Amino acid sequence: MPGFFETIARGKENAELLAVWIIEGENAGAKALLDSRQLLAEDACFPETLAEEIRRMAPVQTGILKIGDTRVFAERISGEKKLVICGAGHVALCLIRLGGMLWYEITVIEDREEYAGKAKEAGAQRVICRPFAEALDGLADDPAAAYVIMTREHIHDVECLRRILSKPYAYAGMMGSRSRTEQIRAQMLEEGFDARKVERLHMPIGLPIGSRTPEEIAVSVAAELISVLNAADPGEGFPPGMAEELAGGSGGMLAMIVEKSGEAPRRPGTKMLIRQDGSFLGTVGGGYAEAEILKTARQMIAEKNRGSRLIRLTMKKGTMHCGGEITVFLTAV
Repeated sequence: MPGFFETIARGKENAELLAVWIIEGENAGAKALLDSRQLLAEDACFPETLAEEIRRMAPVQTGILKIGDTRVFAERISGEKKLVICGAGHVALCLIRLGGMLWYEITVIEDREEYAGKAKEAGAQRVICRPFAEALDGLADDPAAAYVIMTREHIHDVECLRRILSKPYAYAGMMGSRSRTEQIRAQMLEEGFDARKVERLHMPIGLPIGSRTPEEIAVSVAAELISVLNAADPGEGFPPGMAEELAGGSGGMLAMIVEKSGEAPRRPGTKMLIRQDGSFLGTVGGGYAEAEILKTARQMIAEKNRGSRLIRLTMKKGTMHCGGEITVFLTAV
């Protein structure tokens, strides 16, 4: 059976995983990885009966579970965030750059070679220079994917929308004026597409922030993507490169928020890796809380402490503190 971090780093196409960590009780620090069908990875000290009991509880939401005398933190982890952009005009190029900052795996479909090349230069990981319908038909279905339509012509927009409405997705939006997109919405209903999917389309695309320039429009679209996808996102997962680094055996201490209250900035599942040399990857929110976590983790590393610890931190309201409380699980990896 492959290891926990190796399995996450490799990823599973179109699958949602459940990562489970024992945070209190016997075998604290042990972890397991499950999907809807089987146990994928586990530490030797993780009770198999506990894993099976959790799997039978599906669907499990991200949060703390108490099973007998054992407290576990369970986190639903989906695959890499995928963004498919139809078109590579001025707004699309700005969105590609923003999407890279937001850690999306970006696919761009553009039937003009010159513009396809610009999309690659802007940072798209995959560029398909083929007719829109043909390219969309060739993409594997992914219910976690986000689709953004911003081609150069109405006919191509509609062509893309027909294909996308026939697929599963987490988000679908089209750029255009309110009057034009309402006409297209009515057209899709007349053509017999699922009314619930048509009504949930984001047309016109983007949050209403008064954007004018391509850069500002891209910001409004990115903001809407964040709003919609974060609301549905199962958990925080691992920041880019962290699972791969852990799979390589780098070791250190992993800090993970398992509970929060009040106005603490980051939610359960947020992770930070403190390396053996004291450097770190990721953030649990910065400020006072992060400083305390770094101090404790570095001390545990210096003492060669291979155990686990639960740390509750209260951020008092005031000039420097946001208010609220977080519980952080700190464990050797």
